[in-house]
Amino acid sequence: MKYTFIIRSIKYFLIFISLVILSLLFVKSSSYKKNIKKNSLITFESEEMNATTQVLKKPLFVGLDKKEQPFKISASKAIRYYDDENIYNLEEPHGEIKTESDIFFVFGKSGIFNNFEQKLLITGDVEFTNKNSMKFQTTEAEFDFKKQILHGDQKVTGQRDGSILKSQGFKLFNKENKIIFTGKSSLKLINNK
Repeated sequence: MKYTFIIRSIKYFLIFISLVILSLLFVKSSSYKKNIKKNSLITFESEEMNATTQVLKKPLFVGLDKKEQPFKISASKAIRYYDDENIYNLEEPHGEIKTESDIFFVFGKSGIFNNFEQKLLITGDVEFTNKNSMKFQTTEAEFDFKKQILHGDQKVTGQRDGSILKSQGFKLFNKENKIIFTGKSSLKLINNK
């Protein structure tokens, strides 16, 4: 008789312990779910990640302008969003275009590249150079690779063959190597003889 009493006691004790453990697990899981909702760092579905389709490290975009001359755009990082498959937000963009006579480069801190229109908008310490005789600096510029036109409305300073130029805006055409400076401009000619 004592034997059955001990077994029944153990049986009820184990049932009681298992109910206590289940209730603790339930309380613990509900408090964990509340903490996840409060702390956005723990969730895996942040708004930025939901809107992003691609994050590319060191991407390289290559294309041809209307004269069938190649151009390249590279960056340290590119992000493409669901909104438009042709728009890439670039970090440290670098554009390069070859012409019949020279190679031109454009750099900046950030940019937006429209792959469909083949246009690159660069902002932040923008520099346009041919690495030899020309170097222009501004805060924002847009390069249309199809038409081979670089333009900007912000203040620009630059040097070409030793001469120093300052202007409110600029437009550079690859046709006949024309550069048009818009707004108030000043030019300091330096004789290199």
